[in-house]
Amino acid sequence: MQILLFQDVVSIHGISLVGVLIKLAIMVIGLLLSGLFSSSEVAYFSLAHHDYQSQFGKHSKALKHLITMLEHPRRLLTTILIGNTFANIVTSVVAAVLTGELASSLGAPRIVVFLVEVVILTFMIVILSEITPKIIAIKDPVRTARRLNSFIYFFYLTLTPLSKILASSTGRLEKYLPRPATRISSHDIKHIAEVGEKQGSLKEDEREIIENVIEFSNTTVVEIMTSRVNIVAVSTEDSLGDVVTRVREKSLSRLPLYENDLDNIRGIIYAKDLLPYLGTEMEDTMINWKAIARKAIFVPTSKKLDDLLEEFQREKTHMAIVVDEYGGTEGLITLDDVLSEIIGDISDEHSETEQLYTRLRADTYIFDAKIDLDDMADILNKELTSEEDEYETLGGLVYHLTEHIPEPGEKVQFKDIELTVHTIENNRVRKVKVRVMTPDTDVPGEDRPVNLNDQSS
Repeated sequence: MQILLFQDVVSIHGISLVGVLIKLAIMVIGLLLSGLFSSSEVAYFSLAHHDYQSQFGKHSKALKHLITMLEHPRRLLTTILIGNTFANIVTSVVAAVLTGELASSLGAPRIVVFLVEVVILTFMIVILSEITPKIIAIKDPVRTARRLNSFIYFFYLTLTPLSKILASSTGRLEKYLPRPATRISSHDIKHIAEVGEKQGSLKEDEREIIENVIEFSNTTVVEIMTSRVNIVAVSTEDSLGDVVTRVREKSLSRLPLYENDLDNIRGIIYAKDLLPYLGTEMEDTMINWKAIARKAIFVPTSKKLDDLLEEFQREKTHMAIVVDEYGGTEGLITLDDVLSEIIGDISDEHSETEQLYTRLRADTYIFDAKIDLDDMADILNKELTSEEDEYETLGGLVYHLTEHIPEPGEKVQFKDIELTVHTIENNRVRKVKVRVMTPDTDVPGEDRPVNLNDQSS
């Protein structure tokens, strides 16, 4: 009688209750293992952005195991995917067996029972074994990786033969897979940066830096160098006092040294190298500048800025002499000039910003002739230049339009602005008066601009 009662307890409709409990336990264990593997996948591959050494201990065995696995990311990922897949398969198979037994014992249609099983099992695997563990792991990947380290390392060692084979197979297969043909162009990056600025995810200066970096490798030294006429240099015939005065007035840390003329550069004089001579009897006498001059590097006008920056780093210098095709000095360029092309003007708390223009009226300005036309365009809010132009400065534009050395007061029209030569010094244009013409101000007979290129006299 007791045996019959026990059989009634452990068997319902012909299904063993013990068997059902065992199958349910296997399903729970499978879901649990799947969740552990899923959380470890997120945790391990998020450690690159976190300081995990302090929490693992710098010389602990756990850290050594972790580093061993991270050094072989393909094998680690393969191990995790094998474990996760195996756990899900076991769970699904046991659930299918249990569902079949229930359908047979209850007499319910198999299709209905299997549909219910698929829906419930899919919900449990996706929610309990995939999404939830990954959300928990991503909040604190270091802590999750530390807790699962021994668990994953055990499977990493156990599944080594299989993971090696699969990892190497996927590596070989990857070589034959077609690679994406579409690439993001520099124009696309600029457009993305502009959209980011409009949406507020990027600031204006951040957007400008991105654009400057893109254009950096296409910019040549001739576009940003200090022109020959603006070079402050030291002659081999100068006295120490003259050079010190020049350094103080111009606030320069390096000056080119030339002999006879600027086409014969002999080296670079560093201001700090003059300190031992200050306050001595040599201050007002001639000294051997060649003895204290440092090596000068020479670059062609066509050299790109990214190549020049590499050369500055390699030569450990901050200044280069720009030469033309005949070896004559065209100008000079410094590391500050190069970096300014990326991050904007560089100045310290002691430097004074040079004012290159003065606004006289709403439509009239006095510009320094050496101002860059791009900067002038920003001030006037007008498009003044194109990629085909051979001039970079306002002075270059005046010479291009006049085709001769102009006289003070000469006027020339360019697009919708009137340029009047304001100051000439040593046959060089120094200041230019600029008037923005509008339909209201551009009245015939009232100070109309004269295009010197069209004058017959």
